[in-house]
Order: sequence, then structure tokens, then C-alpha cells
Amino acid sequence: MKIVLVCESSYKYESGGKVVRYIAKFLTESGNNVKIVVLSKERDDVKLDSFYEENDVYYLPLRNNLHHRMLRLFLKTQERKEFIKVLEEFKPDIVHFASFNNGKPPRFISDAKRFGAKVVLQPWTMQFFCVQGFGFRDGKTCNLCAKGNYLNALKYNCINYKGIPTLIEKYLLQKSAQKGVVLLSSNTDLDTILKDYGVIQKKIVRFPIPFDYCGLKETQQSERNYFVFYGQANAHKGFEVLLKVFESLPNIKLKICPLSPLPPEIILSDNIEIVNNVGWTNGLKEIIDNAKGVLIPSLWSTSTEYALCEALLLKKPVVIFNVGMHRDVFKDGFNAMVVEADDIEGYVKAIQRLDQDIVFRKTIGYNGFKTLVKLNDPDKVYRQLLNAYAMK
Repeated sequence: MKIVLVCESSYKYESGGKVVRYIAKFLTESGNNVKIVVLSKERDDVKLDSFYEENDVYYLPLRNNLHHRMLRLFLKTQERKEFIKVLEEFKPDIVHFASFNNGKPPRFISDAKRFGAKVVLQPWTMQFFCVQGFGFRDGKTCNLCAKGNYLNALKYNCINYKGIPTLIEKYLLQKSAQKGVVLLSSNTDLDTILKDYGVIQKKIVRFPIPFDYCGLKETQQSERNYFVFYGQANAHKGFEVLLKVFESLPNIKLKICPLSPLPPEIILSDNIEIVNNVGWTNGLKEIIDNAKGVLIPSLWSTSTEYALCEALLLKKPVVIFNVGMHRDVFKDGFNAMVVEADDIEGYVKAIQRLDQDIVFRKTIGYNGFKTLVKLNDPDKVYRQLLNAYAMK
């Protein structure tokens, strides 16, 4: 089978790039011919490993200023011509857009359909309908624009009039996604959103955000007296909720490793330590290795987060809210500590229970690791994807 995999990034150290690399890995190992089209420029990871030598990677950087975005909607621009040339020369059976959002020009989808390829769309966040990217507003999941009324984004001040071109893109993207394509969904909450979006049930296929659990080496762990939160420190990730939780836990320490430095006006409790400028190449793994557990207080209906997968891989117990894929996969007290969304007292008690019992922590961590391996078994993931590719 010949497959074009369209992505924003194949970067070694970004979650999106890791997903694309793993999909390409199990597709090629199963004998498929895969061409990766990256809609950005070549980056500094090109010579860090053998990925770019072993795979057919084509860079098609998009010009994303307003002028070129609008031209792509109505004219056959140079970027569209390049994409069509890739289709004509490679002659794919499948064009798989990973991830699916308005960063993938709507006309690329229609061009792929006109070429005769099966089109598969894989949303990772809610960016395909939400101008803020996460389907989250005023502390709650928000699907107001999912049914196609993008004027809601203006009505509720999610965007100003300068963002109207983005709303046009999202409208056209939705029209492309409602006809003749297959949508990959990682959980039942996302299924509901996709049905609101206008996708019929039989075109929705269960498929996880795949995680290569062979990609991170296990190291010696020396548990220390703290929990850790890392990644995007903002509302939809539950950061504000986490700060409230630790106001009730003065004797338990938390390390926060934010993706970018926190605003200076944020007031933190004495038991919270900020560790800036760490990543997988310079200390983050060691911080997670030595933590009692990883806190993932996301409040929105998301796909599988890589922070979650990485914690499970390191056999760390996680404390999560019962949303999105968490609802489908995790059982409270077995493979994670699962708390109902916004239940601050419940989150406090879950952390306290882990903090007080090392045997319980290790049991939860080990069961979470087994769950991760089961979800991401390459043969199973490949069969799931083939099922999507084979849909009529």
C-alpha cells in the first residue's frame, strides 16, 4: 500500500513528531511504501539519528501569513501545486493527515480526494473546530463551534474580527471533513464531538495517539519526596486547579516543569518549586524518574497526552481527571488515580493516598505501564489503522 503521511512536524523532540515517526515505523516495517510530507522547514534533528535516511521525507513549508492562507483557499498556489505534484508522482492509495486542523489547508484535503486517494483525518486536539485550539472556555469543555456556527467564537470573545479568516478556514475544513473521509478518534468523548461536527458514526474509527514505548530507555530510579507536573501550564491543562490542590497539601512537595516560563505575577505556595528550561535532553527524565508520581490534571476532552504516556512508561502512578481517553482506559485505584473533573478534594485525597503508601504507588505504576503497552502494541495499532484505511 502506498501512503502519504501529512504532518506539521517530524521533529524528534516534539510529541507530534514522535507520533508521526511511530506511525511511519510500523507502516514501513509492515511492507507499506510511505512518503512523509512535512508542512514546515527542515530542523536541527536531521542528523541526530537515522530517521531521515531511512524514510522518504518531503518538506513542503507553508507560508502562513494571512495573504497566502487566503490565496490557498481559492487559487492553486505554488504550495498546492507542489502537493498535487507529490500526489501525481507518488500515486498514493491513502493520504493520512496527522494531525487534522486548519494548519492543514482545506484544499489539500479536497485535492487528495479529487486525486482518488482515501483520505484519513486524525485529530489530536480540538483545533479542527476551536479557534483557541482546545475546546475549552471558562473552565469547561466547550463545543459551541463544533456544529459549524463559528460566529460563536466572535460572540463569546474567543477571537476578534481579525480572526475571521481563521473562521473561514475552519468552516471550509469542516465541509471537507464531512464528505468521503475517515476520522480517527482516540476516545468516546471525541466521538461525540465528531458527530456534532457532522461526521457520521460509521466513518469514525477508534485509533489511539500511538506511542512508541520502545523509544525511551529505563534507568535506575531513586524515589524522592515530591510529585511532578510538566508540560503546558495553562487552564485547559488544569494548572489553576493544581495550584488550588496544593494549597491543601502544605506538607507535600510539587515540582513544576513548565513548557515555557510562568508569568511572574503567579503566586505559588512554599511547597511548590518551579524548574524552568528542562526537557528530555537536559534533566526532565531524571526529575520524573525520582518523583513519587506524575500529576496530569487536564480538564478537556483530549486525545492521549504524551506526558501521560511518558509517565506510564517510567512506571509512575498518575493522578488524572475522568475526561477524554482517561474515561475509556483507566480504572481508579488500579492503573491510575482517577478523579471527577474539578473535584479538588478528590484530587487532594488521591495524592495523599499515593504519598502515604509506596507499595500502592508501585502497583499503580506497574499496572499503568501494562496498560500503555497493551494500548500501543505495534501489531494491534497497525491492524486498527488498516481497518481505517480499508473503510469504504
